[in-house]
Amino acid sequence: MNALPNIRVGRLGVAAVAALVCLVDESVAQAGSNSCIERVSAYVAELDQLLSKERNWRTPYKDLEVRYAPFLGCEVDALLEEVVKSRFVEPIGYSPGSKTFFIDFTNDDVQVGFVYEAKERRSSYHYAVFVRK
Repeated sequence: MNALPNIRVGRLGVAAVAALVCLVDESVAQAGSNSCIERVSAYVAELDQLLSKERNWRTPYKDLEVRYAPFLGCEVDALLEEVVKSRFVEPIGYSPGSKTFFIDFTNDDVQVGFVYEAKERRSSYHYAVFVRK
């Protein structure tokens, strides 16, 4: 015996379900992007504080990277808007073939940066190095 009722769904019902699925997928993607942008914003704020005072010790920069990296699911434009808020940001490099952004920050003693791959919507190659004068 079948406990579920036999329901016929017309074309309009299928279209409504499909539209609902699209809206849910879009809202989940937007939520992921918002969460990513919040992480980038917090990262940039903390990085600016470090770059304004910490010049001789790499550990705080590596700790920052561990707490925030990688950045996953960011919309590129929103990510770049947050990054350029830093007073330590360098000119952003871009490779159109791979749709990759090269983001660097420096206080002339320490250089910190990462790569953002727009196709994969993720950051990679995070680093912090001393700059030789």
